[in-house]
Amino acid sequence: MLHRSGALKVIMHARKLAPVPSTISILTYHHIAEDEPGYAFDAGVADATPAQFRRQMEMLARHGTPIGIDELIRALDGAPLPKNPVMVTFDDGYRSCHDVALPILRAVGMRATFFVPTRFISERRLYWWERIAYVLSQGRRASATLTYPAPIEIVREEPGTHHKLTDIIKDTPGLDIDRFLDGLCEAFGIEWSREIEAQHADGLVMTWDHLRALTRAGMDVESHTRGHRVLQTLDDDALRDELAGSKQELESQLGRPIRAIAYPVGRRIARLAKIRAAVEAAGYQVGLSNSSGATRIWPAPMSGMWPTDRFDVCRLSTDKALSDAMYLAQVAVPRLAYIGRHND
Repeated sequence: MLHRSGALKVIMHARKLAPVPSTISILTYHHIAEDEPGYAFDAGVADATPAQFRRQMEMLARHGTPIGIDELIRALDGAPLPKNPVMVTFDDGYRSCHDVALPILRAVGMRATFFVPTRFISERRLYWWERIAYVLSQGRRASATLTYPAPIEIVREEPGTHHKLTDIIKDTPGLDIDRFLDGLCEAFGIEWSREIEAQHADGLVMTWDHLRALTRAGMDVESHTRGHRVLQTLDDDALRDELAGSKQELESQLGRPIRAIAYPVGRRIARLAKIRAAVEAAGYQVGLSNSSGATRIWPAPMSGMWPTDRFDVCRLSTDKALSDAMYLAQVAVPRLAYIGRHND
């Protein structure tokens, strides 16, 4: 109703006239792809089809002002933002970021920031949630019992099985992910090797050449840790490796400073002093969560009275199920947006 009545366009126009504070809408994507029958990997990770993504970028270009990491950091330091600032971000480093999203972004005149976990790029590894999806779609047995990290019965085609397995990785402190995934493959009769994994990764994961092409096109490439480990599950040494290791590798490969990090699985770290200190010690200037809403940023001198936490910058989720009206609505009125249940 808001969309059909034109109210959303009026709201976006009114936001241009509002002097302070700036509400920055940061959209999160992962993968851009059509629905494919019989797809062997995680179909749910695709946030938009190519046509849907183009319409969304056209809406953002029409109603907002695209910004990148430089403008975000300057705003957090007290500089004013442009009217109706919007950011487009991608997590994980799917190959569709280069092959599908980049041509659309360039055609529409939009910028984007790509947060990548470096281990998957350098070692040609398959994302752990994609390996789980592959086992569940291709497994030779209907059910199996896993013994690590604790005995658990897994029914391959039972609804919610993928979430059950990914939650083990997301929530288990100190988990040996390779051991867990190797056990999953063995339990369901899936042949696996580093060579097989690299073949799958080449079809799904960007290379360093793809990332360099993104930077040449004026896009930002920043950190999503090394192995996409949930920071809350790591000890001090693993935390340093995930944070500092990713930053160092990105800087070495891309030849430019890395300033921002998007937290794996998007959980906020605002109240977690140890993780906040580790993020700052690794040299990051800004950190972003996901499914957490929009962020208000006040310009100087008011930023001293109402500071914005630079390590708790919020983002809005996207999903193929979003209509164009709902997509614009969550940009125009962020309180209408989906807010995740694991943000604290």
